[in-house]
Amino acid sequence: MTKKDRFVCWLPCKPYVKQFLLYNFNAPDDTWTEIVNLSPDKELQNDFLSRLAKPGRYENRYRTLARYTANVAVEIRRDDFYRYGWAMSNTEVVAFGSKVERRIKQMLFLYLDTHVSIGIPLSTAIRNFQNSFGFDDDTWSYETIRREYNRHGYRKTVENTTI
Repeated sequence: MTKKDRFVCWLPCKPYVKQFLLYNFNAPDDTWTEIVNLSPDKELQNDFLSRLAKPGRYENRYRTLARYTANVAVEIRRDDFYRYGWAMSNTEVVAFGSKVERRIKQMLFLYLDTHVSIGIPLSTAIRNFQNSFGFDDDTWSYETIRREYNRHGYRKTVENTTI
């Protein structure tokens, strides 16, 4: 693919969603240091493409995206650019962001539950999660992760079990 064939859609998102997408799907070159290519994950790519539209559609459900302080460039092929469009309505941005957030939090809960169940302290497990998935305290802080886990984490008490 030549440089002139690279089309992008700028996606507003939360900082930890941007970091997750860049950590897992970044495809940099000389021109783009941060560009997301979703083609390795067909489910996520198909969901993203289904939300694309050509601008001009009236959209008033979400007037501002105040919670989405970061932007990430998502690469789309020339064919997808002309077939589906090159922009997302605010409603579709929120829906796609929620889907990615659910995936990240599912990975978080699975990671933390697994580590806590084998006896690793929660604080250490959170720091290991941050290091393993590239989240620093600026993108997704320790305190925020801990609050999220305490609010929604699956706390299971296991008694009389041996491994």
